[in-house]
Amino acid sequence: MDPLSPLNLVLPLAILLSSLLAPPAIAMPSIEEQAGALIAWKATLQTHEPLQSWDRKAWPCHSWRGIGCGARQGKLVITKISLRGMRLRGSLEVLNFSALTMLTSVDLSHNKLTGRIPWSEVGNLAILEDLRLGINKLSSSISNSIGNLAKLSVLILWGNQLSGHIPNNLGNLTKLSLLDLCHNQLSGHIPQELGYLVNLKGLRLCDNMLSGSIPNNLENLTKLTVLSLYKNQLSGHIPQELGYLVNLKNLSLYSNNLIGLIPSSLGNLSKLSHLFLWHNQLSGHISQELGKLVNLENLDLSKNMLIGSIPNSLGNLTKLSNLLLWSNKLSGHIPKELGNLVNLNNLSLADNNLTGSIP
Repeated sequence: MDPLSPLNLVLPLAILLSSLLAPPAIAMPSIEEQAGALIAWKATLQTHEPLQSWDRKAWPCHSWRGIGCGARQGKLVITKISLRGMRLRGSLEVLNFSALTMLTSVDLSHNKLTGRIPWSEVGNLAILEDLRLGINKLSSSISNSIGNLAKLSVLILWGNQLSGHIPNNLGNLTKLSLLDLCHNQLSGHIPQELGYLVNLKGLRLCDNMLSGSIPNNLENLTKLTVLSLYKNQLSGHIPQELGYLVNLKNLSLYSNNLIGLIPSSLGNLSKLSHLFLWHNQLSGHISQELGKLVNLENLDLSKNMLIGSIPNSLGNLTKLSNLLLWSNKLSGHIPKELGNLVNLNNLSLADNNLTGSIP
């Protein structure tokens, strides 16, 4: 073949372009480097007893407590760290995550870890699927680098001392099925971008200092079974669009500053078992549509400004164990249909303007 033929000229160029466009390979430190990073971290912890098996003389994949391994590119690597509830005291900042790039699962929840989460390194764990750091004493904000963890399906950071805003680029993590940021000190608005997380089954942002309104586009999260936004400073109306979340079983919006009517569209949530809207500033009538929620076990609308009569359709909710309507401005008679609630353990209608006899 002629060395100057078009094929001979184009082929090297194509090879060069393919090498430039190909995704970069994930760096794979040796098993010795990975084990060394964990041994070095262990040395900084105040509590060593739970990790006695972490010994340089022992093979980490078979002998080390809480360590799991797997094959990657024909080599054995550390893929899992599971040390839940080990009473570990220390910092994550000194753990060299750069030597642990093959991790798919990290569970360090229910310990006593302090300091910052080293997001610059954690954000480079490109194949991480499960990150659980709940119930520690971790501080600082959630870095934008969280948006790099494209394969993440579980993110649990609840019960820490995290502050700052929820990053918008959490919306990049479209494989997330559970996002739990409850019981922190997060502030600012709930990002609209969370509406892109169409695989979410649990969204828990409760007990923070979040403000602003509930995004309408949460209606896209049709796989949601749990939506917990309680104990924040949320304002505005409850979006009618929440009525599209037909798989919802728990809707908890209590202890906020929500106003306006209880949307009649909530009557579409036929799988709902817990509806907690108490301690807001909701007004208007209780919708008869709530009587369609035949799987409801707990209904708490207390400490609002609801008016009008108690709908007799609530008598359809025969699975109810708790019906709490106290401290509103309800009037009229107590419906005799409430006598159908044979599973009721707790009925509270106090501090209203009800009249007539007790049925």
